[in-house]
Amino acid sequence: MNHCIDYSHQDSDLFGLLYGFRFRPGEKGEQIDSATALQALQQPGDPEEFLWLHLNLAHAACERWMQTHLDLPEEFFEALHEGSRSTRIEHVDSALLAVVNDVVFNFSSMVSSDISTLWVCARSRLLISARLQPLHSVDKLRSSVKAARAFARHWPCWCTCCATRAKC
Repeated sequence: MNHCIDYSHQDSDLFGLLYGFRFRPGEKGEQIDSATALQALQQPGDPEEFLWLHLNLAHAACERWMQTHLDLPEEFFEALHEGSRSTRIEHVDSALLAVVNDVVFNFSSMVSSDISTLWVCARSRLLISARLQPLHSVDKLRSSVKAARAFARHWPCWCTCCATRAKC
């Protein structure tokens, strides 16, 4: 059975994976399926590549799969269940956790006033985003990644300490 991730596909993957991308220096983001995502998580790969997995929390197996297969801080799972969904970014252990509120992506209309939450965990070589409802900003990001040029081998410096914005 082919578990290819396809944005037009309305059902989530076996564990709620809506889509995933592998990023390698000098290459376009490569869209990956669930089998490739699992393989990349289980085997050490190129230290310069990273994965972005976008998950559907409405899928019954999603949270259990994340707890089993992803090395995410307990605070990430606590954030999923807390009553307050205030937008924030926190540093926890070796990860960044973010809770972001966004406009719900409405497939039948260009305008939506409904708001829903996106939970994000960023670690070295792994970016996890999870949501209950389709969100506008994530759809724009996915479209940008699919259309983007290859990443540079070295990221430009955008820190405040580097006035020249030269490559670090």
